[in-house]
This record gives sequence, C-alpha cells and structure tokens, in this order.
Amino acid sequence: MRDVLHDLEEIKKKLQENFMWKESSDKQTQAELPEAPSSSSCPLPDHSHLASRRASPFTQWAINPTFDLRSLSRSLEVSEDCHTVTVSHCPQFSPSRERFLISQVLCSQALSSGKQYWEVDTKYCSHWAVGVAPWGMSRDQILGRTMDSCCIEWKGTSQLSAWHMAKETILSSDRPQVVGIWLDLEEKKLAFYSVASQEKLLYECAISAPSPLHPAFWLYGLHPGNSLIIQQVKV
Repeated sequence: MRDVLHDLEEIKKKLQENFMWKESSDKQTQAELPEAPSSSSCPLPDHSHLASRRASPFTQWAINPTFDLRSLSRSLEVSEDCHTVTVSHCPQFSPSRERFLISQVLCSQALSSGKQYWEVDTKYCSHWAVGVAPWGMSRDQILGRTMDSCCIEWKGTSQLSAWHMAKETILSSDRPQVVGIWLDLEEKKLAFYSVASQEKLLYECAISAPSPLHPAFWLYGLHPGNSLIIQQVKV
C-alpha cells in the first residue's frame, strides 16, 4: 500500500512540475511578441487641410507670357513682373514706332511651333479683348479686325464676341472671369475657354498665319485702373 501511495505522490509531483514549466514558457513567448499597433498609435492621414483646386488639363503645355514694353500703347502701363497691364492714370508720351496707337499690347513670346496654353484674368477690366496677332500687325489696327489676328472680346454690355478674319461672331451674354487660350500650331487651331471649376469651350477656329503669333491684348474704354493679368496656370 505504501508503494502505491509513494508512486501516486511521484506522479503528482511530476505533473505539477510539467504544469509550472509550461506556464513559464507561455509567459516568455508572450513577452517576446511585439504588441499590435492600436488605431490611436497609427492614425489615418488627415487630408482635411488640403484645399481643393482646379487642375488644368493643359498644364503640360502651359506658358507664362510677359508683356512687351516696345509694343505698349502710351495709355497703358505694365507691372514690374510684366504680367499685369493697366490703363494708366498718366499716359506716356515717349515716341516709338513699335507702340500701338490705341490701347493694345503684345507679349514678347513669338509662338511659331508646337502647342501652347495660357490664362488671362479679366475680372478687373470692364472692356477687353484677348487673342493672338503677328508682331508685324500695323500699330493703328485693332485686334481681330485684321486677316491675321484673332480674339474674343467683352464689350462691357453683356455681349461676348469672337473676331476672326475680320468677322464678328456673337457668342453669349455670359462674361468669362478667366480666359484660357489654347494655340495648337501643329493642327493650326486656336481655342478660347472660360476657366472656372473646369474648362468650357467658348470659341474655336482655324488659323493660317504664316508668321509667328504673339499673345495680344486690348483694354478699351480707357477707364484708369482697369487691368488684365496673365496668371499662372494651376497644376
């Protein structure tokens, strides 16, 4: 009987030892495993600070033209960065054969190949025309009224028109705040867009000018302070 009791005690002792070893092993294994990150320790990116903005589909062809002082009418003045043209309060009287006799100006960039796109902010001008013309356009001629210039024009009387080949096409009574100009010299096409949340086509025409074309502008009505701005195309 004693032998049986002794054997039972030995078995019990071994079972307790095995249990204690297993518990210790489990605790060690748990200590070696890294804790899973909680949602608070790895928050999702916060995009609330990112402001939505319109990205132009013409970005890859965008240029940033500058006004050419040689062609600048005496009734206009240009900002230091040459991106804003304004009706002057004090007209200039310096003589130059390159100056327009009416309130017009060309940009310095001569566009003779490829594709180009630029935008003009018109919000601060009551009467305006924007388009393209060759450098050789006579300084007493008006943008759009020649066979080799083209533009769209806001008359300030709820009328938007296009002038091409010296002919007028009435477009609408809606005034575009920003005008996008697309010049594709490979396809020989010129297009004007109203630029807001997206581009809206205003007018498109074929061009056949043999000489390089320059971005061209007309501020008429001569209200001092009226201005047109060549703005950076958004990306």
